[in-house]
Amino acid sequence: MTALALPEPYDAAAEPRTIDLREYWLIVRRRWVLVVVITMIGAIAGAGYAFTSAPSYAATSTVVVTALTQGPLNQTSQVNQQVNMSTEQAVAQSPPVITRAAGIINAQPAALQAAAANRLSVAVPASTLTTSNVLQITWNAATPRAAQAGADAFATAYLSYRHRELAGQIAGIESVLNKQVATLDREITHLTGELGRTSSAHQSLAIRLNELTGQASTADSQLASLPTYNDSGGAVIGAARPSTPSGLGHLAILVLGTLLGLLIGLVVAAVRDAFDDRVRNPAQLERALGAPTLAVLPPAPDVPGGSRDGAQPRQVPAISTAGSPDSRAAEAVRALRATLVAVAARRSLRTILVAAADGSVSSSCIAAELGVALAESGRRVLLVAADMRGSALPQIFDLPNTTGLSDLLVGGGDPEVLTRQPKQAGGVTLPGFIAKRLGVLPSGPQMVRALSILDSGAMVGLLQGQREAYEFVVLDSPPVTVAADALAIAGRVDGVVVIAGAARTSGRSVEDLRRRLDQVGAALIGGVFIDMGKAGRHRQRSAGPQLAGRPPVAGPDRRALGQAAAPVRRPPTATRPMPAIPDDAASRAAGGPVQRPM
Repeated sequence: MTALALPEPYDAAAEPRTIDLREYWLIVRRRWVLVVVITMIGAIAGAGYAFTSAPSYAATSTVVVTALTQGPLNQTSQVNQQVNMSTEQAVAQSPPVITRAAGIINAQPAALQAAAANRLSVAVPASTLTTSNVLQITWNAATPRAAQAGADAFATAYLSYRHRELAGQIAGIESVLNKQVATLDREITHLTGELGRTSSAHQSLAIRLNELTGQASTADSQLASLPTYNDSGGAVIGAARPSTPSGLGHLAILVLGTLLGLLIGLVVAAVRDAFDDRVRNPAQLERALGAPTLAVLPPAPDVPGGSRDGAQPRQVPAISTAGSPDSRAAEAVRALRATLVAVAARRSLRTILVAAADGSVSSSCIAAELGVALAESGRRVLLVAADMRGSALPQIFDLPNTTGLSDLLVGGGDPEVLTRQPKQAGGVTLPGFIAKRLGVLPSGPQMVRALSILDSGAMVGLLQGQREAYEFVVLDSPPVTVAADALAIAGRVDGVVVIAGAARTSGRSVEDLRRRLDQVGAALIGGVFIDMGKAGRHRQRSAGPQLAGRPPVAGPDRRALGQAAAPVRRPPTATRPMPAIPDDAASRAAGGPVQRPM
């Protein structure tokens, strides 16, 4: 094998990524069932809450809070005194007020105290001009009448409590003034007696007596004005009886529950998708593989194939380039062919391994599609069933698998003798110009140690000889997660094409395959993404009618094994002698176990 000058490795992860709303839309499309279910749960929960919860009515009483109009001890400052509304807001919800309200509406104080935590609210509305002196007391109840009565009861109880506090302040002032008047009266009486007994200090005593008389007169005047003080504490504006329930209506709760369910569904879908490692689009395949996606192909539907020895017809994958050459699926395969031919011309690729990242996709089907497409373009192609654990190539092309690759690798021989020229693919007869350019080398009997014969000098010699005889040699292999056969072949071919299935292949499997290919020194060409979207459904629709109206093509005469399929005849100059088989392979050929299919 000649040395290849490979270009710089493709690094999809190094490319800058931008936020694309289509990615989020694709997440919703992938998880739409989850989103719909959670949205419906939210809607049902909202409807259940709306129609099972009792209605609640809210009534609001307004209290205009006022201070004392004028106080005898500080007349000037008391007139314009502002009430601390934060304090009054707390007082309106205090236990003494709740106890008074319980007496008004004939309720137990402890029960009303517990209910007030959820049903009572006291607010101070903002004022744009001056500091507000208004309290809004709101009570929630099951009926409009109870809500109105509760709000008025709390407002009345608060005002009663405030009136009592202000009345206590006035009583305190009155007590102070009475004590002051009594003291002044005693001093006046004492001074009057002194003035009658002596004359030496008459003038000073008279002045002092006048002062005390003035003070006593002022105190008497203040006492006389106390009944005129306004100690009501404010005024109550009664609550109006509510006509409609408070809060959100049934429809609003239903809509809110639906929207909340939708939001939770979208979040859950995004989180679940973030933890989902499955490859869902070509871009994810490129990032995991570190190589470009060569093509996006639909899955191959199964069609009835030929039968042998009177057995039941078998289901084989349909080959779009043979069964439905005008379909979109066939055009996708031709796009893969064009891309692969262009890459092969630049990098001198002749032997190509098709490897599946896991067991969800078949490398045999893609290899068959690629082989037919290359032969359709006039190129000589050899398909090698290198999947020694169950290649589907013999079934796809309706070929016997009694002899093949395993016989060549163990016992040696001429590959031309065991290479078959298929007459049909996927149950459809191949056109003659395709059949004469296409050769298939079956896998042959299953071997006990398949990896040993694939990883041998005989395999190297076989690939080298067929590389010179054909323009393209395409090999299939078992999935890397199932067997290491693909790794044994990958380092001996010119390039590897990796197959991944949409929503089935995990990104970790692709990354692990890439690391293993790097370890064996394989040249990675790119990936093929098997999409289960519209293209796959279109392929099934387009392939179905063409095969439904045409009975399965009968295989050739099976009376003689050698007549099952004609061997490929190449010009004598194209024949290359087989290299010497290594000692280990020769020993197995002499006495090693060979398992024949049952």
